[in-house]
Amino acid sequence: MIASIVACLIVAELKPKRPVAPKALNLVPTPVRVTRPKGRFQFTHNTNIVFSDQFPEDRFAAEQLMEEVLTDLGERIEPVQKQAPHAISLIRLNGPISPEDHGQGYKLDVTPQSITVSASTSEGIFYGVQTLKQLIRANRTLNTIPACHIVDWPTLKYRGWQHDISRGPIPTYGFLMKEIRTLSEFKLNMLTLYTEHVFKLKKHPEIAPADGITADEIAELSSYAKQFHVEVVGNFQSFGHFGNILKVPGYENLAETPRVLTPAKDESYKFLSDVFAEIAPAYSSPYFNINCDEVSGLGTGPSKDLVKEYGVGGVYARHINRVVGLLRRYGKTPMMWGDIALHYPEIVPKLPKDLIVLPWAYSPAANFDNQILPFTKFGLQFMVCPGVSCWGQVWPDLGRATVNISNFIRDGAKYGALGSLNTSWDDDGINFFDDNWYAFTWGAECSWRPAAPTKLLDPEKTRLSRLTRFNRAFSSVFFGIKGRVVTDAMIKLSALRDNPISGGMKNAAFWRDPVTTFSKLPNPQDVPTFQSDCRTIIDTLIKAKSEATHNAPTLDYAVYAARRAKFLGDSMAAAEALQRFDQASLRSVEKEVTDLRDMYADLWQRENQSWWLDKNIAKFDDLSGRIRKLLK
Repeated sequence: MIASIVACLIVAELKPKRPVAPKALNLVPTPVRVTRPKGRFQFTHNTNIVFSDQFPEDRFAAEQLMEEVLTDLGERIEPVQKQAPHAISLIRLNGPISPEDHGQGYKLDVTPQSITVSASTSEGIFYGVQTLKQLIRANRTLNTIPACHIVDWPTLKYRGWQHDISRGPIPTYGFLMKEIRTLSEFKLNMLTLYTEHVFKLKKHPEIAPADGITADEIAELSSYAKQFHVEVVGNFQSFGHFGNILKVPGYENLAETPRVLTPAKDESYKFLSDVFAEIAPAYSSPYFNINCDEVSGLGTGPSKDLVKEYGVGGVYARHINRVVGLLRRYGKTPMMWGDIALHYPEIVPKLPKDLIVLPWAYSPAANFDNQILPFTKFGLQFMVCPGVSCWGQVWPDLGRATVNISNFIRDGAKYGALGSLNTSWDDDGINFFDDNWYAFTWGAECSWRPAAPTKLLDPEKTRLSRLTRFNRAFSSVFFGIKGRVVTDAMIKLSALRDNPISGGMKNAAFWRDPVTTFSKLPNPQDVPTFQSDCRTIIDTLIKAKSEATHNAPTLDYAVYAARRAKFLGDSMAAAEALQRFDQASLRSVEKEVTDLRDMYADLWQRENQSWWLDKNIAKFDDLSGRIRKLLK
């Protein structure tokens, strides 16, 4: 018996061990190809960065790398022109990394002796440096990073995001710069600012608020963004969602409905001509989004006879062609939301052939073929437009957003999309952009390498596997905190909407009457558990902020959202106490409203101009007043 055991042990010892696969690197977006040889590169005070004076534009990428090394390692690396031992080299190649790399591909080689970033363009060099920055930020051990060989390029040429600046908050110039710096690190390369009435027009100065954006600011922002290889795309709502302009005295005659510009009057096109003359030249991008979505009521105003003659689709198509004609004076390629053309398919063949359609959908659907195929069969170019599901929410619906973003971009790539445009909206004017970094970064992951078509792999399993990897990497690359603690806290915060006490985590629930709402709760005994869950999330996020080496202030917004969620539970507990004639907790809730009001004003001012803040503060004051009445 003993002999047989010894024999088994000897056989086990002699049997070659299966090599352990190295742990996946924390990188977002995930590169196309990664191999992991043994060894590590060590940064020292002798480490230099080398780039050719033949390509001075690569200095910007070199300076970004120098800043990362100083921040994370405390080492100051200097640029040199000649090759040096133990150096980081930025090298230009004669040809692309791949036939499909859009001029954005790169190679990154890390050995124990040196680091090389090579690409055929400055854009490729920039993206290679972003990956190297993430190796340093999220994969280092002391002052070393793992050896690796990365070959990488994007599937989609354009990977964009939209910031709504017309439903309340108007961001400061400094915050827009922060957006560009931050999201370009994840290889996003297109930004558009959704614009209705906030552009300060010289010919129509009465339209925009005092804090509106100017042509000079847009030109300056576009120039700033170019350093980060981000294209700022022009944008002006040119049909629907026109209410903010139509309610200005003197512009009522341009109305089809209180929210839609009429296509029946030449004055409408004279106005749009004036607008484009000022806005279009401010943007250096060749693209311009005319929007033209959600034109409900078309044919019920001055265009009634036109719609009788040509139909809604015919009148819509005529309007689009006239608007595009106005833009052509400035050499712009038009973009347009695709919702109306989907409802009236006869529109599609009448659209200009160079128009780029923007099909949008925000549901977590299994596939989005029905949003795309009506346009591809006529040969129109398109970009898919998912959403971060932030609008009207205390905190974005991350479960909804992750499925929507992944599947829509996957199907867009399958049918040849020019790119993706991940959207945020501020429907009720309450939300903060800083709530959306997770979903926009997930969009960057999905746009660089869209998921495989559903016929090849199990879509649900593939997405969940990728999301698991992303969730582990996100905390490291965005905050410099290893592990999933921050990511999990954000996901748990989003999942609170599944509890009836949260009111679906909608902003509207925050302003509700606590007594009436409490009386309708199916399980009021769950309130203490909900409050406890919120406190745990708050404590986790506060601790994470103290540990973050990057983007730490953005966690204040997640903490604030968690405090608003906790307030939903606190107000229910106070309503229950009120039934027992115990008003102490209600007084505490009233004080919390005041604290949340003050915090909101502070967070607002970090992102936005002062315009519209007073309207939101008034909502807090109204809630405080209603609670005080309950105390009488």
